Amino acid sequence: IWDVRPFAGGRNRCLRVLRGATHNFEKNLLRVRWSQKDALLAAGSADQNVNIWDMRQLQLAYRLPGHTGSVNEVCFHPREPIIASASSDRMVFMGELAD
Repeated sequence: IWDVRPFAGGRNRCLRVLRGATHNFEKNLLRVRWSQKDALLAAGSADQNVNIWDMRQLQLAYRLPGHTGSVNEVCFHPREPIIASASSDRMVFMGELAD
């Protein structure tokens, strides 16, 4: 997580490193979205998974498989614990997350 404010102080703008999702030059994280109140962070991936981090504990909470193509979009419902993902396989998956 980077501090991208234009006049942020300090030389090191890397605030946090989230671990748990594997990626390399072929399997990039493609789309990142914050949940309401910044409790969760989700990222679609070229490895066909959706990775979701718990931002309170700073660890990977869910790895959601099922797509057969790169996950190009993820989106949280604005009020309910529901996530949607869209992939190059032309499928949209929706799932309910535990509170």
